[in-house]
Amino acid sequence: NIMTFNQDNLDGDAFHYFGTSVTYGEMYGLRDAYARGLKMAGVKEGDVVTLCLPVSIENTMLLFAVNFLNAISNNVNFLYLKHDFETYTTEKNSHIVVTLDAFLPYFVDHLEESTVDTVIVMSLDDFLPEKRKGMFMDTSEMPEKMQEVFNVDQIINCLMNLDKVKGVNFIKLDELRKAGEQSDIPLPYGPTNLDRDISYYYTSGTTGKPKCVVYKEYSLNAYVEMHAGLDTKNVVGERNFQCIPLTHMTGERVCTIMPLARGGTLVPQPIYNNKTFARDLAASKCNCVVATASFYMKSVKQGILGPDALKHLTRPASGGEPITKSSVEKVDAWLRANGCNTRYSLGGGASEEGGATLVTYFMNEETKTNETGLPLEPHVHVKLVDDDGNLITEDEVLGNLHATSPAAADRYLDNPEATAERWYVDEEGTKWGVTGDIAVRHADGSYNILGRASDSYINEDGERVYLFQIEYSLDPEDPILEWEVSAFKNECDGYDVVGQIILDPKCKTPKNELVDYFCKKYHLDAIKFYEEFELGEITNKRDFVLLAHDYKGYAAPCDENHHYLVNYSEDGTTTRRKVGIIHYQY
Repeated sequence: NIMTFNQDNLDGDAFHYFGTSVTYGEMYGLRDAYARGLKMAGVKEGDVVTLCLPVSIENTMLLFAVNFLNAISNNVNFLYLKHDFETYTTEKNSHIVVTLDAFLPYFVDHLEESTVDTVIVMSLDDFLPEKRKGMFMDTSEMPEKMQEVFNVDQIINCLMNLDKVKGVNFIKLDELRKAGEQSDIPLPYGPTNLDRDISYYYTSGTTGKPKCVVYKEYSLNAYVEMHAGLDTKNVVGERNFQCIPLTHMTGERVCTIMPLARGGTLVPQPIYNNKTFARDLAASKCNCVVATASFYMKSVKQGILGPDALKHLTRPASGGEPITKSSVEKVDAWLRANGCNTRYSLGGGASEEGGATLVTYFMNEETKTNETGLPLEPHVHVKLVDDDGNLITEDEVLGNLHATSPAAADRYLDNPEATAERWYVDEEGTKWGVTGDIAVRHADGSYNILGRASDSYINEDGERVYLFQIEYSLDPEDPILEWEVSAFKNECDGYDVVGQIILDPKCKTPKNELVDYFCKKYHLDAIKFYEEFELGEITNKRDFVLLAHDYKGYAAPCDENHHYLVNYSEDGTTTRRKVGIIHYQY
């Protein structure tokens, strides 16, 4: 479908990677070269090929090549392989892994005891122009955890000792591609079986062990086809800042497949770095970007780059994290100050439904705020139901979001119980997905995904209280840049509701005064201040799980001269120590 849509754009750039361009006309040959190389490495129809790669030309083209061979791509974050190699390879019947050299040290010790017999190793230098090779060796501006991953000595030491790993054949990806270019091995040109398994993706694991989501060929085709007749306000040749890893469904479909189907140019960013996101975006001169809300909020905190820094940007977007109106206003102001004349757009939808189900393409740019968007009708439909499964027809009423999409996943692999809980077929034969999200519908037909149903607690009256409702009540005039509200068990068999807060850098009010102010205004029991929120290693979003278990170091009102220092625990054990305000380090 991508190549069909680009028959008149064969000379246009499909990729631009720090000076290296690949045109749409060249994509055919590149895909075939990788496909032949994989076939020479032993990949057959129905095989599961584990792809553990950064955002790159290689990752995209290998997805196409594996698909072309009628094999299955198993798209895995390297940290999953580090922590549970057997689950993500042996249990998936995968004997080939394609990975980045920097990721290999994290699971190389697991190889000999596994079913993997071939590892194909990529370098970030492979597609770089000669003068740019080695540019990623400077890790000084990377977050600390990323510096550990891209430690040059660690990578070299691992590569130098691969001959000690018995029973595994190691191949350089660049050499595999070149061998494929010289080969005339026949490839399976011909009709496509739309009902075959095409790819495995994994849930984020924030609510338990990650589940393997299985997609069939028709899902990916449907995702492209259902956009074909819609005005998504994309233009041929626009540059797309590609930063969300393809191990996420958003990264594969929203940030890769759709831009290519529209004749856009992908600008891969293999280092997913919130510290340099704004500068990298400005330097790329990209028109479109999808990044997590956390990246935008980090950029807001860093300040303005320059009045024309983002003048090329025509679609700044994010999805996957609910965000308050106050935060949207801050991002919009930051965009305007940097020369972007387009408002910040949200979107959302569970990966099990095949990517974004709610979009902002058709919303009024002047009046929208933090709406997640409108369903991509006539193909995608959503509905709200109450806890008893009854349809909610009134606007502005919270409900459980269910969605149906022709691009939805088929099932969870080898997990019929979870599959039955996640999807159901109604009386009319429509397959609906239970997203686990709580949302609200507005009079204009748009929806806000407010948060997860699990983001709640039962109060002393037996009523369910959604913590995100407190977050959404944030007064834009209050000096809070970002915040999270959590509920911790207390010593009275109830819950304390606490605020976890990043202050606006411009805030001059002493923190001891803000403890009393925020607790009173938002009916909170305690407050903790943060310089920044840690991002999840897998999701690169705010680490909600970590915050939900961050029990130590809260301040609570006491009297005019004192606060309580409060520490919570998993089992409800709570300690409260009275401290003088002037001595407490907030």
